[in-house]
Amino acid sequence: MTGDEPSVLELLIEHELAVKRLYEVFAVLFADRRDFWQGLARDEQGHADRLERLRPQSTEVGRLWLDSGLRPQAVKSSIAYVESQKTRAQEGRLRLVQALSIAKDLENALIEDEFSKLSGPVNVEIGSVLEDLAAETDRHRRTLAEALEAERRSGW
Repeated sequence: MTGDEPSVLELLIEHELAVKRLYEVFAVLFADRRDFWQGLARDEQGHADRLERLRPQSTEVGRLWLDSGLRPQAVKSSIAYVESQKTRAQEGRLRLVQALSIAKDLENALIEDEFSKLSGPVNVEIGSVLEDLAAETDRHRRTLAEALEAERRSGW
């Protein structure tokens, strides 16, 4: 990795912030669900903040990253996808059911989920942050799945 390339931790933080920005656009676009999307956006900011606190352990986070089998390009691609969906939403090319589906798919594929599958020694602070992120991601998955199902039942 060159000095110009973002660290693993920087990529993870940027991913969380990209998802946050997408959810903020959804909050504006779908005003009747503003509180729902704003809540998810706040959670994503919280994820970024917790990851930010791991900066002193960025070398260990990088090692865990490599052990997980994920590669930086995968996160960069995911960030680009999130940004493209944000653009679609800003252009008015998404219905609510599509936004919910995109969000559900993002939460199902989120990068931090991979860390929850790691084995081996992890320092307590890193382990705590990763457990919290995995638990919140799981909560988002369930919340989005329920909202998507309710929207589909309503005749989208």
